[in-house]
Amino acid sequence: MNPSALRAALLRCLLALSLLGTGFGLAQAQDRKTITGTTVSIVPLDGFTPSKTFAGLESAGTKASLLVVELPPQAHDQLAALFGDREKAKANFARQNITVDDIETIETGAGPAPLITGSQEANGTSYDKWIVLLKGEKTVMITVQSPDGADLDPDDIVAMLKTVSLGAPPSLADKLKALPFTVAAAEPFRVIDTLGGSGLLMTAGPLDADPSGTQPIIVVAYQLSAPIPADKLEASAEALLKQTKNLEAATIAKRERVPFAGSSGVLLTGTATDRGTEKRFAQYMAVGADGRFVRLVAIAPASAYDAVKAGIETVAASISFAAK
Repeated sequence: MNPSALRAALLRCLLALSLLGTGFGLAQAQDRKTITGTTVSIVPLDGFTPSKTFAGLESAGTKASLLVVELPPQAHDQLAALFGDREKAKANFARQNITVDDIETIETGAGPAPLITGSQEANGTSYDKWIVLLKGEKTVMITVQSPDGADLDPDDIVAMLKTVSLGAPPSLADKLKALPFTVAAAEPFRVIDTLGGSGLLMTAGPLDADPSGTQPIIVVAYQLSAPIPADKLEASAEALLKQTKNLEAATIAKRERVPFAGSSGVLLTGTATDRGTEKRFAQYMAVGADGRFVRLVAIAPASAYDAVKAGIETVAASISFAAK
């Protein structure tokens, strides 16, 4: 699992979650807000407030949400090709159970942007979805999802998206502060970037981007989906491991209960084969008071694992749920 693959996996996970007139007046009901840890600012619809658990907004009354994902600028051309071809978009988004109904171009504060509208079935609930792609100093994708029964006017959603503007990227320190958990790097690992406002990528080695997957990496991520019961932690940890790219066929050598993120966590360790190379992994996972979990996945070539094991354990020990 290399950094590029992780960004792609995160993008897929987030996609799965993931007109001027009267509606525009509704969108102006609140003051412009900056999405903490991102380049995005927006004028939210009434009832939408900044989320404390991901980079975006949420509406407690309607259960609707707006999620911001930022990727390197080089990602824009690849995504623009997807957003510019309806049949290609339908085929790709169908893999996340998202039905694409239409693609149009809207005028935003960041310039013209393609907007996909569609729907998604997830966990027995149907969601309307709006996904817009913008280009600034970062590649920006914003997904709004609204469950059936939320009674949100689609024109109001589009009007809200038209108010988006993009600024300068925040500092890494600001992005770390905005995460729903606290974490500290430990030698030999260093922080590369945050992921979607709810995750973090670290690596050990000279490369920031490692397409060959030769460097050890750590990914820490906070749950964006529905809460899980504490008594389902072990089963959920194993299920999530098998859903992690390049760990689908991993062999779990050891399962144990360990302190993690201020509570009793689960640690899974074992081996996997990635492009013909033997890797070792460790996955820590714990559930917080609200049923949301935080998960750390560390992967390294088997020959390098022992040299970075202490660093992995130190990073794991630094993690805690952020105070709300």
